[in-house]
Amino acid sequence: MYVVAKELSGLPGLPTTTKGIREALSRYSGGLPEMVRKRAGSKAFEYHIDCLPAQAREAVRQRHFKSVLEQSGCKSDGLPIKRNSLVKPREELEIMRQCPALVEREVATLTDDQKKVADARALLAQEVEKLRAAGMSRISTAAP
Repeated sequence: MYVVAKELSGLPGLPTTTKGIREALSRYSGGLPEMVRKRAGSKAFEYHIDCLPAQAREAVRQRHFKSVLEQSGCKSDGLPIKRNSLVKPREELEIMRQCPALVEREVATLTDDQKKVADARALLAQEVEKLRAAGMSRISTAAP
């Protein structure tokens, strides 16, 4: 996700002026081309949120999630979303299918190790599906 300096004014961990934010973003990006790009049809430069300080990055994500939830029609009635132990995993999965912004929010809270484990599990499940599609079954058919 990319943002311009003007969108970041007032966020914690950043200077108060647009010029100060722009200069700080130039330092934070370290001149890496994947962190900075020219906004299409504009003079403005966009900066990837990964070059922001942690507080500012979290504020940008929260703002993004809120806008996505509002646009998609998902409603939380202004209450914080809590994990309810009474909600079954299948029901939670169905809720996440209806509102992909919740999936994005959950993934953003995972550590790198947790993401690696999830990727490995997804790859394993994909391989099992390929075998099943090729005609293999879950039940062993080995001869005694």
